[in-house]
Amino acid sequence: MDIIHFDPNTMRAQGVTVDQAIESEGVVWVDVYPHDNDWQKVVEKLLGFPLHEQHVQDAQNPQHPPFYDATQDYEMLVFRALTHTTLQLGSFQAESSPIVFFISGKVLVSVHASLKTDCHIPRARWLRGLPIRAPLTAMGLLGSLLSWFTDQYLNMRVPFAQQLEHWQKQLLNPDSRFNDWTTLLKASSQLRHFRMGTVEPQEETLDAFLDETSLELDSRIEVRLKDVLEHFTRVSRDTETLQNDLENLVQIYFSATNQRTNEIIRVLTIASVIFLPLNLLAGIYGMNFENIPGAGAHFGFYEVLAGMMGITIAVLWILHWKRWL
Repeated sequence: MDIIHFDPNTMRAQGVTVDQAIESEGVVWVDVYPHDNDWQKVVEKLLGFPLHEQHVQDAQNPQHPPFYDATQDYEMLVFRALTHTTLQLGSFQAESSPIVFFISGKVLVSVHASLKTDCHIPRARWLRGLPIRAPLTAMGLLGSLLSWFTDQYLNMRVPFAQQLEHWQKQLLNPDSRFNDWTTLLKASSQLRHFRMGTVEPQEETLDAFLDETSLELDSRIEVRLKDVLEHFTRVSRDTETLQNDLENLVQIYFSATNQRTNEIIRVLTIASVIFLPLNLLAGIYGMNFENIPGAGAHFGFYEVLAGMMGITIAVLWILHWKRWL
């Protein structure tokens, strides 16, 4: 567990104890890790009031969806941060874990269900002496953290486009047959689950948080939080676009396959139409009868051959006239 105090005069951060945090002015950020078993006592001592038991259970639930709730003393926001992404060509996987934020007065508490959502980058930057962007409030600090986590979602847009280009090349390549349907269907299913199970609920929760919060919002904080919401809207839109494009690509693939099949059937049908009368003549003159008219003619072979060529030319002319060629 890290307890960090932000000095209101210098806007800089330093690590403190819980007793120092209680006596200090400015904003206090308590960052709780999964192995911190006594975090509830420390947080309640710092806040000066108990947390609701249901909210404590929510903070310990690694599968909790995005959620917002408020009490008389504090507000709670459950935000799912990315923990693992697989965006290799031909594969899509995005895993997330909840971070439960408790906001009250000058105190911000973040409870992590997984070490993979650790805020080590912004925390280390602030502890090195980089001042936090004004205004220095618990909501301002929350806006900075949410903005940092949201950037991880935004960084997935370029791999999204690469994914789409990969599937386009695979599905629409006329020189190879696409057989990796299991991977494609799995990627489409994971993409749908990511959008409907993480991105859209996150967007709705942030919208509810902005609309229903009773905490005082500085205009700059409100703009920052609305930017976070807008970023999630863009991620949701991009994810939905990729999912729709994948489904459209599958439809285009089947249409192109049907078109190629029709072209093959067309060529075979034309060949059959041309050779059918020729086979008929060959079958007639190939019968084993003693007396076949014209069988003994000196130029009979050449006459039949010329007749076959004439029939072929006539059939080709009719097909061309009907615009079937």
